[in-house]
Amino acid sequence: MKFLGTAARAVVSFLALAIALYALSYLFRRERAFPPDLAASFRARPWGIYSHALFGAVALALGSFQFWRGLPYSHPAFHRTLGTVYVIAAFGTGTAGLYMSFFAFGGAATQLGFGLLAVSVLSATAIAYRRIRRHDVARHREWMLRSYALIFAAVTLRIELPILIGMFLGFAPAYAVVAWACWLPNLVLAELYVTATRSTAGSISRSARTRAPS
Repeated sequence: MKFLGTAARAVVSFLALAIALYALSYLFRRERAFPPDLAASFRARPWGIYSHALFGAVALALGSFQFWRGLPYSHPAFHRTLGTVYVIAAFGTGTAGLYMSFFAFGGAATQLGFGLLAVSVLSATAIAYRRIRRHDVARHREWMLRSYALIFAAVTLRIELPILIGMFLGFAPAYAVVAWACWLPNLVLAELYVTATRSTAGSISRSARTRAPS
């Protein structure tokens, strides 16, 4: 079971780093990196998409390491530093994503899907930050998991979109579906994991509060 958990974290980290590098390519390749169907919208709002890509890449890459077993307790200062940068990046990509959602290709369904994703990222990250400020480690961990599950939509979108294009035989209907499918299943899986591990996380939180300075 421990091996499976380590393997799953390794796969998540690998996929996150791969898509983070792809997102960063927007900053160097510029318009050459834009998908053809989205290029017109991206060209009209370059700093919206560039900031979304930059902050999203940072959050996606750094967040993948925060859940490696033992890191928060063996290297607490490093964990806090990564966490601070992650929160800033998540707020940055969420804000840019919310702005870009108003102009998303595909109409109201796509705009609403990506808009709710952005709002969810901002909300989950803000709650996670508030919880750790109150030394509530267990609830902080849960909300950070939700936050990262939403950030990981950048990965699931790129896995699902080619499949959906093949199913719907077109980009437009596939993009309308993936605007929801890239993050709702992630959030459901995060909730199932949180529920399954809540008792263990509660024990960790009580232990952390005991060690925390008054």
